[in-house]
Amino acid sequence: MRARAVALALVACALVAGSERPEVFEHVVQPGETLSSISAQPDVYADPYLWPVIYRFNRDQIQNPAVIYPNQRLQIPIHVDLETRRRTRAEAGASED
Repeated sequence: MRARAVALALVACALVAGSERPEVFEHVVQPGETLSSISAQPDVYADPYLWPVIYRFNRDQIQNPAVIYPNQRLQIPIHVDLETRRRTRAEAGASED
C-alpha cells in the first residue's frame, strides 16, 4: 500500500512538472492474482470486466492475458473515461447495466 502511495505521489509530481506521461500507478502481482482480480480490486477499478485496460497498457510484458506472474510489475492507468469503460466491459463480456 505504501508503494502505491509513493507511486501516486510521483505521478502527481510529474504532472505538476508538465510531463505528458499518462497517469499510472504500479501494481506488483501477488501469487494467485489475475488481470480480472486486479481490476476488481477497490483501489484499482472495482470492476473485473475492465481487465483489458490493464492488458492493453502492459502488452510489452504480457503476451497472454491469462498468464501473469508473481512479482511482475504492471502499470495501471489511473483514469479510464466512461466511453472506454463501456466499450471495454462489452469486449470482456459484461452485461449492460
